Amino acid sequence: MTYRSILLAWLLCLLPFSVACAAPERIPVRVGVFDNPPIVGTASGVAPEGIAIDMIRWVAEREGWQVTYVADSFDRLVSRLEKGEIDLLVGVAYSEERARRFQFTRENLLGNWGMVFRHAQADIASLPDLKGKRVALMRGSTHSQALVQLAEQFEAPFTPVYVDTYPQVLEAIVERRAEAGAVNRVFAALHAHTQDVVATAIVYNPIYVHYAAPQQANPALLAALDRHLAALKADPESAYYESLRKWLEAAPAHRYPSWLPWVAGAAGGLLGLALAIAAFLRHQVRRQTGELQRRAELLQSEIEQREKVQQHLNQLAYFDGLTRLPNREGFRIELNKMLAELQGTDERLALLFVDVDRLKNVNDGLGHGAGDLLLQHIAERLRSVLRAHDYLSRFGGDEFVVIVSEIGESSDAELVATRLLSSLAAPVDIGPTRIYSSASIGIALYPDDATTVDTLLKHADTAMYQAKEQGGNRFLFYHAQQTARVVERLTLDTRLRQALERGELMLHYQPIVALDDRRMVGVEALVRWNDPEKGLVMPGAFVQAAEDTGLIVPLGEWVLEAGCAQLRGWQQQGMASRLTLAVNVSTRQFEGRRLVKSVEQALARTGLAPECLELEITENVMLIMNDDVRWSLDTLREMGVRLSLDDFGTGYSSLSYLKQLPFHALKIDQSFVSRIPGLAGDTQIITTILALAKGLELEVIAEGIETQAQYDFLRDRGCEFGQGYLMGRPLAAGELAARMDRPELARND
Repeated sequence: MTYRSILLAWLLCLLPFSVACAAPERIPVRVGVFDNPPIVGTASGVAPEGIAIDMIRWVAEREGWQVTYVADSFDRLVSRLEKGEIDLLVGVAYSEERARRFQFTRENLLGNWGMVFRHAQADIASLPDLKGKRVALMRGSTHSQALVQLAEQFEAPFTPVYVDTYPQVLEAIVERRAEAGAVNRVFAALHAHTQDVVATAIVYNPIYVHYAAPQQANPALLAALDRHLAALKADPESAYYESLRKWLEAAPAHRYPSWLPWVAGAAGGLLGLALAIAAFLRHQVRRQTGELQRRAELLQSEIEQREKVQQHLNQLAYFDGLTRLPNREGFRIELNKMLAELQGTDERLALLFVDVDRLKNVNDGLGHGAGDLLLQHIAERLRSVLRAHDYLSRFGGDEFVVIVSEIGESSDAELVATRLLSSLAAPVDIGPTRIYSSASIGIALYPDDATTVDTLLKHADTAMYQAKEQGGNRFLFYHAQQTARVVERLTLDTRLRQALERGELMLHYQPIVALDDRRMVGVEALVRWNDPEKGLVMPGAFVQAAEDTGLIVPLGEWVLEAGCAQLRGWQQQGMASRLTLAVNVSTRQFEGRRLVKSVEQALARTGLAPECLELEITENVMLIMNDDVRWSLDTLREMGVRLSLDDFGTGYSSLSYLKQLPFHALKIDQSFVSRIPGLAGDTQIITTILALAKGLELEVIAEGIETQAQYDFLRDRGCEFGQGYLMGRPLAAGELAARMDRPELARND
């Protein structure tokens, strides 16, 4: 053997060893699994399977994971996850409480919600019917906890019967250890076909199922799952959708008895023998009737296709595509039919017009997709608390209408309205975002208020409008005088538009003073309407109408430019050189980044320096916080314009937003100031606000100071600035100019 041959043989021997050394080590991943098909199944003696397992295996192959499955009950797995004994837990419902204990994937595995099933003999149609019943619940389940809390809100407490798995929930119902039980929607779709178990209309707590990891876990695990899940979901032909089709369309084996295949086989054999014997006898008949049969089948197929098309057209014509509820046309048909049946009888019904409060804020802040999800959740909640013979429809946009039949007194309709409002009290989780919803409800009665569809609708809508005008989250019955108020409101809108065009609006200015020495440091511009018919009209009589109709945007722009022009005029006359001008801004002025353009235009036209202008923005801005609003606030601050958060403490402030947003000052609402120093609660609130502002390096302005005791209390606790009748009432520009040469405001102003 030559030297070259020996060397070649030696290298070939070393090659497997080198490859083995170069092979990367697989990453060990311990995955907790519990029996919750089809998300995950852990049948005895069989490897875990299900949608969540398919995705784990798919990712593991590409990430080099060595997966070990740890099977246990759900509550014990949660405990083991918290201790770090497992690396991942599959099929975990996201909640705020769990998010504080674990890490979650951003991408959800699939959406799910709770459903309640009952025994066929149990009389349970809606949530209040659970009161006093035994209800089977799976330990540790988010749906179980949510149902207990929901029942408490509706004063319908039940006796929980806790079990370890969803199949055991159904077993408890069948064995009559419970009258009802709660499972999730995905499990119900495949397994809730047991004899004696019936679905109820109670659907609640929509959630999204994720993978979870311990707080201290390597974030690379969840990052890999998020990356692959996002890519899989974007491809309709991916393994993700293949898994969904496999598990959600599969027929569960336990729906069929084990002896059924043997019986079917025997029957098939006998049938085959009979067919063979009869084949010869039928041969001639088949030849003659074949064509007739073929034509009959074609005709039947055409009939079935037409029926399907008609059903689809009916669905489009009479049902809402988003919520699957009857739409406006379907509602009218049903109400017309009901009213025809009630004619000539003493029976009554109520029409409830439901308008979801602040849906526009959700659409603007989170997008229309989030708004659509919120409407779907609201529709399910409303439906879950209605009686079997009540009729719910989506009228359009953020409006729903309920027909409440078989009522004796108006209090029956009041009870239903209360249930509807209570069903919306709990927050809705749209992914990681928690949204609080409410509604305004108007009620009209047949035949008390009207006897036709259109008039009933108009009166219920009028009552709803009045409920919304009173702050929302309430219901009101229709009264005749409400119609007069609506007409008056429409007239007000027309006259207000004309007032803006005719120059009937004017500004008054209220001093803002430094509390340490009573020096005037600024003025707030307050709009007044010099109505030729009614004289001077205060803003409380027309600003809300302008807000509702959108007229607040041109009105606010007029106030901004007129105020800037006045302050600049005083400066040119040698007055007010150190004063700032405070102008109130509506949240509607932020739409389309219009506020920045309005401010730039007002400053350019008047020549006022940006640092002389302060914009007062109400806390409602938190409800519409989106990229446009953040950009507008940051841009205004960069321009040098001062920003203050108005009416602080009465709205929706978030401490996280206060730290992030570029505000210079907080304004304490006069509702708190008016009750100090007498009421301990309001005293403590103001003390807390002052401490909070100091920590965030924000100035504080107190509104509505009317007594010396209030003034002294605020000054002694570090409040820098204030305004109110004690220091000066709002004055016309000429009257205020006469006071500007005074170094301080007298105590008796």
